[in-house]
Amino acid sequence: MIDLTAHRTMGLRDAVQADENIALTVVVHALALQVFYPAWGTWTPLQLRLSVTGLERLAPGVSDSPAGRRVADRLEAWGARLPEEARDLWAVLMTLPPSDLLDLMACCAGVGLYAVRDPHDRKPDAIAHAETLATATGLDMTGTWTATAASYFSRVSKARVLEAVTEATTPEEAGRIAGFKKGDMADAAERLVEGKGWLPSVLRTVSDAAEPDAPEPEGEATEPPAADDDAYRFAAE
Repeated sequence: MIDLTAHRTMGLRDAVQADENIALTVVVHALALQVFYPAWGTWTPLQLRLSVTGLERLAPGVSDSPAGRRVADRLEAWGARLPEEARDLWAVLMTLPPSDLLDLMACCAGVGLYAVRDPHDRKPDAIAHAETLATATGLDMTGTWTATAASYFSRVSKARVLEAVTEATTPEEAGRIAGFKKGDMADAAERLVEGKGWLPSVLRTVSDAAEPDAPEPEGEATEPPAADDDAYRFAAE
């Protein structure tokens, strides 16, 4: 039985590779099972595993941010279109045009992303690719996060607060609040940077065009930058 079904598996691999529409449906079916029917994720022979990690315990309120609401709205909209029973999912997917399958795949792939920089869980390659994705998508965090006393200034050192105010306004403005107590400084910083679109470095997206690759000197090898160092310094504060 093992021998014969191994040959059948190879036949299925060949058949799916030869039919891009079926291949797309197989991938979307596997992803949708795990996102919308997590108890039935094994209802597919495709060995594609997707983890959906909640972010609310890491950043309370993140689900209520503009990005969080958009993610939830897409999931809700697709959940309303999909059947109640996992066993009926394949038949429904087979009726969808490729554009809808791609939209559902994007919905599932997006919710499976995890790019949290945890000092105790170093994954530099994954974090580096998250930066690549941010650049590729043109991610602009000013549309979903704002620096306030609660979200940032009361949670970092005074030096960080003054650095932020200097970047967002002027050194003179930062100097005027330099002698404030921490709570007062955080509140003042919030008012000063309001509407400036300032972001801490860990939330900024670097454009491909903004930093062209500089040629390396001959005979010298350069170390790639540690993409997560700033995040760990931030966490330590």
